[in-house]
Amino acid sequence: MKKFLLISLIIIPILSFSQGIQNKTEIQWLNLNKAEELSEKYDTDMLIFFFRKGCPDCKQMKEKTLKNPEIIKLINENFFPVMLDGRTKDTIIYNGKKYINQQPVKAGSFFRHDLYHELVIDGGYQYYYPYIIIIDGDHNIKEYLPGAYPSIRLKRRLLEILK
Repeated sequence: MKKFLLISLIIIPILSFSQGIQNKTEIQWLNLNKAEELSEKYDTDMLIFFFRKGCPDCKQMKEKTLKNPEIIKLINENFFPVMLDGRTKDTIIYNGKKYINQQPVKAGSFFRHDLYHELVIDGGYQYYYPYIIIIDGDHNIKEYLPGAYPSIRLKRRLLEILK
């Protein structure tokens, strides 16, 4: 009986602990406010992925590139990721400033959000979807990644940024 009790006391904690360890099978997306807070606190870059509904390149990136296990691991371990609709009607507060979509709600959703405009305009690119922006903890844009990226290319670019 003592052996059984001793073995139980050893095995049960091991089994309990192992259930807490998860292999992340998807990107752990955060809302912008939380990512901004964590980026400032831990001096780690944010990765903002802008998409729009009905965009075939955005859909491809969401379903393929951002589902690739290597990309998931790379993003989850090195960035605070945020996914935003570049045409959302939501009011977004970023870096203490309020951003809106100036198009009236009843007019539909084909006009870009002001935050999207503010962040991509200095990249020298037209409004393009999907669009990834890497921002440091001091709100400085480190890198612009416009367009659809296959997994191998995105991995290469993110590794270059992390050097």
